[in-house]
Amino acid sequence: GSLENEMLQSKSPLDGTMYQSYRYHFDDFMESLRKMSDIGFGINSEDITDYTSHFYIGQGVDGWLGSNSGKLNIALFMTYAIEMSILDDACDEHNTQKVNGRYPVSNACGMYGASYQDMVCDDDGEDKGMECPLDASQSLSGVTRASDYRAPQPFKCAPKSQYPITGFWDEARLEENHKTAFTNQIGRIDVEGCCWWGRGVLRKVTQGRCFYGQLNYHLGKRAATEGRPSLYPKIDFCEFPEAVCASEHSNELRWVSGMFYWIRQIQSHDEDGWNYMEKIREQAIELESGAALDPKLVTAVGCVLKTGSVDCVPDEYLTERASEVLALTTGPQRPTESPTLTSPPSSSPTGFPIVAPTETPTMDPTATNPPTGAPNTLDWPSPQDVDLIIRDIEEQRGLIEEQLLTPRIKIDDENLYNFDMFMSALKVFADRSIDGLYFYVGHGVALNYARRKRGLINVAAFLAHSKTLAVHDSVCDERNTDGLEGRYHPLSNSCGQYGKMYQNMRCTPKELEKGMECPPDPGMQISAVDELTGREDDPPPFFCGPKTYFPFTGYYDGETKQVMNDEPFANRGGRMNVEACCWWGRGAAQVKGVCMYGKLNYYLGAKAKKDGRRSLFPTVDFCKNPQAICSGKYSYSLMWVTALLSWVETVQSRGIFSENLDRIADGKMGYEEFIDFLSDEVLGSGEDDKRETRANFLLAVDALGLRQTRQKSITGDAPN
Repeated sequence: GSLENEMLQSKSPLDGTMYQSYRYHFDDFMESLRKMSDIGFGINSEDITDYTSHFYIGQGVDGWLGSNSGKLNIALFMTYAIEMSILDDACDEHNTQKVNGRYPVSNACGMYGASYQDMVCDDDGEDKGMECPLDASQSLSGVTRASDYRAPQPFKCAPKSQYPITGFWDEARLEENHKTAFTNQIGRIDVEGCCWWGRGVLRKVTQGRCFYGQLNYHLGKRAATEGRPSLYPKIDFCEFPEAVCASEHSNELRWVSGMFYWIRQIQSHDEDGWNYMEKIREQAIELESGAALDPKLVTAVGCVLKTGSVDCVPDEYLTERASEVLALTTGPQRPTESPTLTSPPSSSPTGFPIVAPTETPTMDPTATNPPTGAPNTLDWPSPQDVDLIIRDIEEQRGLIEEQLLTPRIKIDDENLYNFDMFMSALKVFADRSIDGLYFYVGHGVALNYARRKRGLINVAAFLAHSKTLAVHDSVCDERNTDGLEGRYHPLSNSCGQYGKMYQNMRCTPKELEKGMECPPDPGMQISAVDELTGREDDPPPFFCGPKTYFPFTGYYDGETKQVMNDEPFANRGGRMNVEACCWWGRGAAQVKGVCMYGKLNYYLGAKAKKDGRRSLFPTVDFCKNPQAICSGKYSYSLMWVTALLSWVETVQSRGIFSENLDRIADGKMGYEEFIDFLSDEVLGSGEDDKRETRANFLLAVDALGLRQTRQKSITGDAPN
């Protein structure tokens, strides 16, 4: 309690006040300490007294000497953890070096003269060849940046196909400027292969391909693949180094990564007559006799930690902090319970923001029973129905891509919304693979063309709506479009636009009983993705964060093209801050609000798994990380899957929608009348969106062949 209340404290850059860290908690520290001291890593992991593979808390040394030297080791570790990360409440290394008065975006590749991708393991040591391979196609983004709203965006890495050149952080406009190349200290003007910045509680030293390769070799997927014990056998720290900060297990990994580095860099240090383990035992004896903590020891430890040598510029000011931590360390006993290695963690999404997500889940549903209690008013399709409709749609691939999935502005990178991901998501939802939910594609369609047409119209309406909201502009995160007086865009529009307040978009009492709603978290801090097709004069991406970071928010001036943040400026709902305002629209349907994100979690994410139900994305907690839709490992899938779930919940659940599907399928209602009804009565679209959706729907109808006089079926041709 004392350690958490007095030492695990972070400092606000705005007024210097201290607050309990959002990211570093005592329980997570103790669980990590238990694993790293009791289990450790490597071939000597069974020998808990081996301080080169276990975090030392006094193992193997009897009596007060073991207890005191163990406490001292913890205190020294915590001292530098506070200095490097806890004070800033940060996990990712931040962009802190200015070059010619500006912060280069390419600082992700290395700062202060270092090149992180060139930090490889020694050729003549036991770690030879252990570094992560360099993958130019990697695309990741950090989770944290400095708390000051003027600070640069989190680090990111991406291939040159995404960022041919990188620029600098524009402190005036609060955005990245990539108009011209801007070099970092070592001459980099891109971020290709630059995914190796520091992370975790010792983020200022845990950089480079060697470190992440060592982490993977001893604690991650490589250890498991090669038959060695592994605490995290499904996490590949080479493919996904951001797991330290943005995964289901990041609460532990922030600490574990630092402890791992401490074990290898500090506890194992024995050079030029300076042996760390001997030094702390000598100091423990002196402390027992009443002596004060030796500043030279604290300084030497800092030097070894940061440079590998005991000789460097001293950190004498940390001696007092180390003494305070030592006084609060009340002798944790060595834990005895071992973690279950047979239930390893699984890979998780990256944090935020990212421009192009990199991986999709394997979705091979096996459910054979129709859903129960579904909100649909439409009959569920059989597997044969789904296969037939999927085949029909795949035959129209070219037209669908051309008419419905092509952005209005040509971009060099791959489209956010592509046909393959749409079809994969559609098959999963149509095939009854989510508990209680299915996307309607028709039932009994092999011999009944009206039912087949009914299903295809549902698909066409969904695609038209998606194109209007997101696909045509190739956006995932909602944009700041609600300008007061046509000019002033409140930064607090992330809380809601056009009079809506997203955190007030609540579930029904019955849904609340099932735990479907996300509780607003005042401490959540998220930044949206900067859209690929955005114009230079667009407002900056949405963000949310606690009042301790952002006491108030201003506005973006559409005429001067500047962010004005000197005084509070309210949105239409009266909000002048962005605390707990992380529920803006995302994905193809721009899903928004605490209820809808809670439903995503309930049906697709971590809550489904926790409740023992089938979960397509068991490692994604949409309540804790709604940004996973746009900037995560599974984003290409989630952009579509979340939209399909939203459609099922908000459109298919309406009885009047089913009735009008029957009418249009039977020729009793025209296409324009149908889509206008949908826009007016179900979707609540504005006039501009209504017109665009009508045009897109007619394109979708033609792309799916619905206005042809005859339609191919399994048994031959069926009349329209």
